Amino acid sequence: MAPVCPAPSGERYERLPDYAKPAHYVLRLEPDFESFTFKGRAEIDVEILKPTTKLKLHAKALNIGAIALHLANGQEFRDLQHTYSDTAQVVEITLPVEIAPQKTKLSIDYIGVHNDHMQGFYRSKYTADGKDHWMFSTQFETTYARQAFPCWDEPVFKATYDVTLVVDDGLTALSNAMEKSSTVEGKKRIVKFDTSPLMSSYLVAFAVGKFEYLEGKTPKGTLVRIYTVPGKKEFGHFALEVSTKALDWYGDWFGIPYMMPKCDLIAIPDYSMGAMENWGLITFREIALLFDPAKTSTKQKTYVALVIAHELAHLWFGDLVTMKWWTDLWLKEGFASFMEYLFVGYNYPEMKIWLHFLNDELSSGFDLDSLKNSHPIEVPIENPNELDEIYDSITYAKSNSINRMLCFYLGEEKFKQGLRNYLQKFKYANAETKDLWAALSEASGQDVAALMSGWTSQMGFPVVSVNQLTQENGKRVLAFEQKRFLADGSEDPAASLWKVPITLSRSGQPDEPFHRFVLSEKRQEETVTIPDLEWLKVNQGTTGFYRVRYDEHLLHPLVTATGNSQLPVLDRFGLGNDLFALLFANQVTVDQALSFLEMSRNETEYAVWRSLDMGIARLGGMVDYADENGSLKKRFDRYLIDTLRNTADRLGWTYTDGEDSQVGLLRGLIIGRICRAGDEKYNAKALELFHKYIDSNVPLHADLRGPVFGAAIRAGGDKEFQLLRSHYETCGFPEVERTALVALGQTCAKSGRLETLFDYAITQGKVRTQDLHSLFMGPACTRSGQQWVWDYFKKNLNQLTEKYGGVQTMLFQRCFKFAAEEACSEAIAKEVDEFFCGKVDPSSLKTLDRPIKQVSERIRNNVKLLKEAGPQLDAYLKSKGY
Repeated sequence: MAPVCPAPSGERYERLPDYAKPAHYVLRLEPDFESFTFKGRAEIDVEILKPTTKLKLHAKALNIGAIALHLANGQEFRDLQHTYSDTAQVVEITLPVEIAPQKTKLSIDYIGVHNDHMQGFYRSKYTADGKDHWMFSTQFETTYARQAFPCWDEPVFKATYDVTLVVDDGLTALSNAMEKSSTVEGKKRIVKFDTSPLMSSYLVAFAVGKFEYLEGKTPKGTLVRIYTVPGKKEFGHFALEVSTKALDWYGDWFGIPYMMPKCDLIAIPDYSMGAMENWGLITFREIALLFDPAKTSTKQKTYVALVIAHELAHLWFGDLVTMKWWTDLWLKEGFASFMEYLFVGYNYPEMKIWLHFLNDELSSGFDLDSLKNSHPIEVPIENPNELDEIYDSITYAKSNSINRMLCFYLGEEKFKQGLRNYLQKFKYANAETKDLWAALSEASGQDVAALMSGWTSQMGFPVVSVNQLTQENGKRVLAFEQKRFLADGSEDPAASLWKVPITLSRSGQPDEPFHRFVLSEKRQEETVTIPDLEWLKVNQGTTGFYRVRYDEHLLHPLVTATGNSQLPVLDRFGLGNDLFALLFANQVTVDQALSFLEMSRNETEYAVWRSLDMGIARLGGMVDYADENGSLKKRFDRYLIDTLRNTADRLGWTYTDGEDSQVGLLRGLIIGRICRAGDEKYNAKALELFHKYIDSNVPLHADLRGPVFGAAIRAGGDKEFQLLRSHYETCGFPEVERTALVALGQTCAKSGRLETLFDYAITQGKVRTQDLHSLFMGPACTRSGQQWVWDYFKKNLNQLTEKYGGVQTMLFQRCFKFAAEEACSEAIAKEVDEFFCGKVDPSSLKTLDRPIKQVSERIRNNVKLLKEAGPQLDAYLKSKGY
């Protein structure tokens, strides 16, 4: 069901015309910390390509002053008139005569605003020495450069940039290129930077403020600096280590050395994204760059390494070679996402990063792409001002996963050579998906476009059903059938088909395929040679972006092989992840999925348990709605406690020196789940550790911080709530702040503390806008919390919209999704369908269309799951004595 709302009115978005293009910008900006405005002047070398009487370029929230055009023959037109379209965000300059093709110089004076919406050249607040201070930095992707200077703000319009920043003396000024000169005039310092490489406008960057830094050089001589606000530079050592490794490693892997003499990385207190790959000046949210050995969890250290590796990979995929238009956003995001894992896998093997890949990327991509309201990787983009909604698990996680699938299929050397060919051919230019397929085809000798276009041009992915038809004398005839996997178990009306790279392993050869083929038809038979008593696993290593459904004859020995760990860990993950997804789609039964859970009692790998935990959480959320007195939920919780207790007891609470990092992660996961299920012993221990940590400053291992904080808030009362809120205010480290926020949101919805918390965070502004979505996560864990947080969102829509500068932003949409999508209520689904009608303008409503449909679809899937799996779970628990 979808809302019936007025159609958008007004101007249709249009791309900039092709009769002129920029070649070089000379920018001068003078920020003011008193008025939060800046004076700007842009001198742009513009090539007129076709005769024209006007020029069009982008601007937003700029007060345009004098405009002049200088022609190649020296003629000058001053005080040119212009009009402005707020909808298109375009300045149209009227020329007094028709200008023939030639090189010209366009000069524009203007004044801009340092807003607090984390867009454009914006302001960010931090505390040092007990006082509030400000700094200015930039976020220009996707279409926010136009808020800092008039420009051709589309990725295809590459140009070079000379930047000058006029700042208060005593402040640091940074931009993409190296500082060329710095002179003091009165109370101002004029900082000029070298000419940048040829690049798109969204990659330009500035930062101004009081900064500290750590410095190092790569083995090949690139200068690397980690910048922070005062008091935090010591948290940058790990970032410096990763960066100095990665720049040279990528240069060797891609066959193209890093292109600039320096690379700055700066941590920004207020930041909308995770990080941004501006050439030579990469900006980060503090939590994505800073590392404290005493406070950073194992998972967060891995995340920091991945984010840094991701942004540095962008220096090649995105900066050096840029997509022509936002439809091909995946060309940079998908490949940077894959390369981050490749780098960390080779350089930090102790992180076991490919195990984390399965949950963080593959499973995440599956989750969103199983919805009917997903979107293709190559999603048509009309208006890039509305792009935030596709910075999602399709663009990142699915794209990443199909890159892994393709790399595995072609082999890393051929895959690498194809990427090298692509980068070499299109360096300092723009490309499309077809260009990448051509380069990979040339390197591999295969028709990569034919193999892969279905994966990027259509949404969804297949479930491959496998049935054994015959088995005799070491030969098996298998029937493979593919169809689109949908989360609600329904049929795909489009009858989509993919070319699916199928790999098979067996117990005698578990770690590499013994048979490969491409499933290109809806149904195919395949004969394989395999000893009669061996098990057979489809999608060896879980490298393919598809799910597998086995007949019972093939499934049973795989479950047995899971129980005794004969099945490799990547395949144990894949089998369990598929089983729970198939359960939620009503394609296998509750007893099949929970039997696998029970068979995994002795599982030792975090990656497998995390996947199982996600399935447990989904079932638990569903049964919370089964009956008013919660009897089924209580019985399910007792079952979970009994199933998990041996694993929890084996792991214990104590961390030992030299312990494998995955053991620590697993300890936190299992303890967190058994506490949520209500185990009295573990909750009492968590409450004890919480008070020792808060009251007596007894160290608490970072991997236990989330489970302990959450248990203390759920089991405690006003006292624990106030203690943790005070700790949030004083801890001074982003990861601890985030963990505290998520835990605080788990307080009892009937206690009145949620009202206090959200007023404190949002109305009083005590929580950074960038972090508010973390606040919405906590209440979503319970039925009562879900109703409370959805009601809060509805009542406070205007306040949230004002905080984020509109409903089109990614952070606003995260709050919306966390506030609603975990519910299991048709009434809430209908409210979601209709809620925004009349409350936001029609053009903004258009940007919410897909998120609204995704949220209501998820809610209805929960309702359907309860109806179908609820009675099965009830019967299964009774059969087990619960």
